[in-house]
Amino acid sequence: MEKLADKGLIAAFVSTYSLDRHFSPQLIDSMRLTKLTPGEYLIAQGCRLTKLHLVVEGKLQVEHYESDGNRAVFSIEKAFSVIGDLELFHHQIAETVSTVKALSDTYILEISVSKVEQFGLSDPAFLRFICQQLSKKLYNSSQLHSNAVFKVQKYLAYRAESEGLTIRLEKRESIAAMLGVSVRQLNRSLKLLAEQQLIEYKNKTVQVRNVEKLADVSPTEFE
Repeated sequence: MEKLADKGLIAAFVSTYSLDRHFSPQLIDSMRLTKLTPGEYLIAQGCRLTKLHLVVEGKLQVEHYESDGNRAVFSIEKAFSVIGDLELFHHQIAETVSTVKALSDTYILEISVSKVEQFGLSDPAFLRFICQQLSKKLYNSSQLHSNAVFKVQKYLAYRAESEGLTIRLEKRESIAAMLGVSVRQLNRSLKLLAEQQLIEYKNKTVQVRNVEKLADVSPTEFE
C-alpha cells in the first residue's frame, strides 16, 4: 500500500467524479490518495473503521468469512464505489464486516472518519450522496437474492474475476447454502449457463467460456 502525496492527481479524481458536488471543501482538503497493488488488502474483517474509502480507479474484491471458515464473495467493486459506508452509519457495528483486497492496481481516496463526523454528517449533500450509494448496494443485494440463476451467474462471475477462468466447486452443498438456493437449483442453473455456452462444467470443475457475458447480467433478464 502506497500513500501518494499528489494533490494534482487528487484534484483530477475529484473533478472526474464531480465530488465537489457532494463533499464540502473541508472534506476535499482532507482527502488522501492511496494506491494498492494486486493482492494487497485495504481492510480486514473485524478491524475498526477509521476511514471512508472512495474507489476512483481499479478493482477490489469484497468478501466475508464465516465462523466455520467458509468464504463468501460479496462483490467486485470498481470505480466509482464507496467502501465503509455501512459501518459509518451502523454504530452498533464496532468492526468492519468484510475483508477487501485489490484485484488490480487500485487508487483510493480516503477520508478519516473523524473528518466525516465533523464535516459530513450534518451536510445534506454528503448525506444524500451516501444514501444513494447505500441504496445502490441494497438494490444489488436484493436482486442477487431473488433468483437462483442470477445468483449462480453472479457468483461465478465474481470468482472468475478473482481466480481466473477455471473454477473448482468443491462443496456444492456449502455453495448452495451460501447463495440461498437448493443444490438442485444450483445444478439446474449450471446446466442452463452451459446451454447458453457461458460455461462448461464437469464434476467439480467449471470452465468459463465467455467471462464478459457471464459478468454482464441484469436482474431483469430473469424476471
